[in-house]
Amino acid sequence: MLEKFLKEYVSIVAGSGTDKIVDVLFKKKNVNEFLIAKKLNMTINQTRNILYKLADSGLVRFMRKKDLKSGGWYTYFWTLDEHKCLVNYKNSLTNEISIQESILAVMKIRQFYLCKNCNLEVSDEQALLNEFTCTECGEVYSLKDSAEGVKEIEKIILKLTEKSSQIQVEIDKLIASKPAKSEPAKKKTKKSTSSKSKKPVKKERKKAKPASKKRKKK
Repeated sequence: MLEKFLKEYVSIVAGSGTDKIVDVLFKKKNVNEFLIAKKLNMTINQTRNILYKLADSGLVRFMRKKDLKSGGWYTYFWTLDEHKCLVNYKNSLTNEISIQESILAVMKIRQFYLCKNCNLEVSDEQALLNEFTCTECGEVYSLKDSAEGVKEIEKIILKLTEKSSQIQVEIDKLIASKPAKSEPAKKKTKKSTSSKSKKPVKKERKKAKPASKKRKKK
């Protein structure tokens, strides 16, 4: 299921046919870009174009190494960020659900008209401006039964919601499979010895001033 969702989202981001890159990168780290190109049966430039599109959305990350044998050119090694792919895919589904819910709300409270000849649908305001006559063929508009459209939109919302829930399950699995980060060992702090023996301070004795001798009178 995880691989299926990754392929779906990679195709959405990078285009049709690019999902094969998931087969090469799935559950691997730092895969040489020339090996990826070989596995995909593509040129290195075609492969890089796909990888760059995915990198712009943060779906892959890379490291590079200087290849001294090829004259010092850099070779890139790529890793698929499975967690980021799933989170972005779920967010895109959430946005789509919100759009469909807005359409559903409008369909429930407003009326729409249809030209059967042109298969052209217009809102009630537009129909009123056109005097309920099609501007293309002159046919009178027919009131469209919105019940069928409402059911169709509700099916789409349900399908998107179910897929979003399934993706969340896979996200939770990825998070649970990651090893817990070990906390760094705390350094033992030396206890400050406040009661250190202080050296006695020698007090300097003041020297007694010599007594002044009185001069005898002659």
